[in-house]
Amino acid sequence: MKIIIVGAGAVGSIVAKRLSRENHDVTLIEANEAVVAEAQQHLDALVIQGNGATIPMLKEAEVEKADILIAVTDVDEINILACLTAHRLGVPTKVARVRNEDYYAGEASCFEEISHLINPDREAVNALYELLQKKAATDIYEFADGRVQVVGARVGRGAAVEGKSLIEIESELGARWALVASITRAGKTIIPCGEDLLQEDDQVFIVGRRGKIEEALQYLAPPTAPIEAVMIVGANSIGVSLARMLSDNGIAVKLLDSNSDLAHGASTKLENTLVLLGDPTDLEFLESEGLAEMDGFVALSEDDDMNLMASLLARTHGARKTIALIRQPNYVPLLSTIGVDAAVSPRLSTADAIMRYFRRGNLLSLTSLKENDAEIVELQATEHSKVTGIPLAEVEFTKNALLGAIIKPYQVVIPRGGDVIDPGDKVLVFALPSAVSAVQKLF
Repeated sequence: MKIIIVGAGAVGSIVAKRLSRENHDVTLIEANEAVVAEAQQHLDALVIQGNGATIPMLKEAEVEKADILIAVTDVDEINILACLTAHRLGVPTKVARVRNEDYYAGEASCFEEISHLINPDREAVNALYELLQKKAATDIYEFADGRVQVVGARVGRGAAVEGKSLIEIESELGARWALVASITRAGKTIIPCGEDLLQEDDQVFIVGRRGKIEEALQYLAPPTAPIEAVMIVGANSIGVSLARMLSDNGIAVKLLDSNSDLAHGASTKLENTLVLLGDPTDLEFLESEGLAEMDGFVALSEDDDMNLMASLLARTHGARKTIALIRQPNYVPLLSTIGVDAAVSPRLSTADAIMRYFRRGNLLSLTSLKENDAEIVELQATEHSKVTGIPLAEVEFTKNALLGAIIKPYQVVIPRGGDVIDPGDKVLVFALPSAVSAVQKLF
């Protein structure tokens, strides 16, 4: 597949790396000379300098051969124009990153010519809300319109499953437990088998039906009361949207910012949120506003360092769960090691959302896990697939891969040896990158 990416910044580079790894023909167009030089040094792709919204530059990138154009610069209007130009030149699929809500008609795009608009702020708000609802979770991914969830969490000291093998846990908990799809321990990712033990501080990813995941999480960490109060740092668009979503669901919210204009603007938009003007790293101020009583503390300012410092301060002074918005994707895996409970990166979320649109035969999507080398491969079985029509116990499955879920039209199956994959079923497979190609061949 030939793919043109307009914008070689963080999102464009992440997507280019993932697509190049799958042997796609990737060309990036970037206007900034320094970014071009950086991309040429680190990416296995053709990188050319210029304005990717213009016809001459797109033709230089051989747009007539392109299957997909992805526009992910920092400027909404350039992304929109690039996709509209690509549409005029006959590119079948166009994807644009667009933040400004004025370009949306509710949930839909205002541009019929553009196949998909992705709003990184919406992606971030949805991820933050889910992480707050599941206090033990560090990461959440959804599939099959939310029917299946993949949730990351750390094994706490004294947890019910600590020191036990997966076989023992399954025997003790049965239907109350979920499938452990991967384990990260001391920086190494394990696709587990039944004999593997869960140890304190393991980062595990479990997969299950949406309603079952919450029950399973309580065995990884002590159960906690429902969320009732949240403090948010950052009265930007993400902070305001998250505050509105939480308050609409009956949760008390305090939103604070050190910028008086942002704070005033937020106060005019939010009816049921207390908006405060103050320094989020001023401990005396935070404590006076009830920091120790907060179930959640979310730092969403435009400054990664500020978000990190505020989250650490909140964590050590009583907030039950801390989440930091981090715009530098490389920082995300480090945060849990220094005490921040969870991190959300709009850039990583946007890259994941873009990758969901890459349907390659029966491979429906490919999602990379944070803090983990494993990937979630979503596939659809056909009547010709090697895995269909026979019990899973008889399937010679690929090494370093694990079948996590079978998604049937009216049922989600967490697989066991006697289950059968039928033609048309979708599946989630957890695999190390080296095993993805072999997994796809099975289907």
